[in-house]
Amino acid sequence: MEEMYLSESLSAAQIQQFLQAALPGLTVFPWSALLGAEQPMEFDSANPAHIFFEVTASEVPQFPHHLAIYRTPSTDEEARALWLAQALSRQHCLNVLVPFTHPEKPQDPFYDIVFRQGVSYLADDRETAFGEPDAKPVRLLGPHALPRVDFDLFGRLIID
Repeated sequence: MEEMYLSESLSAAQIQQFLQAALPGLTVFPWSALLGAEQPMEFDSANPAHIFFEVTASEVPQFPHHLAIYRTPSTDEEARALWLAQALSRQHCLNVLVPFTHPEKPQDPFYDIVFRQGVSYLADDRETAFGEPDAKPVRLLGPHALPRVDFDLFGRLIID
C-alpha cells in the first residue's frame, strides 16, 4: 500500500486519471472501502491488475487529505509512493507529504518527504500534534535529493 497526504483536494476522477496514466498496465478504481462504500461492479479481486484507492480526511496539519493506494506490488512501496507523490505534486501544483525512512536514521519515525511542485524536501513531524487544532506544522528541514527510480507499467521497480 502506498500512502500520502495532500494539501489540496482532488476529485476521484483526477486521482484515477493520474494513477491510470502513471501505471497504465493496471486498472485503477476509486473505492472508499474504509468508509463502507460498495465494491465497484467492475472490480475483480482475483485480478492482480485491479488496484483501488481511497481518499479520507487526515489529521496532519497542512495536509488534510489522506490518499491510500491498495493492491500495488508488495515490494518497493516507499519508493513507489515517493515516485507517485512527486509526479502528483508536479502535475497538480500541490504539496504532498509521504512518510519517509531516512537512510541514515532508519529507526526514527518522524521523517517525511514533502513535495512542492515536484521538488523534494526533508521534513520533520516530531513536534506536530496530529489532530490538534493548534498543532505545530510539519517542519521542512531543507531540500533533499532522492535517488532516481522508475517503475514499469505495472508498478514494479525497474532495475538498470
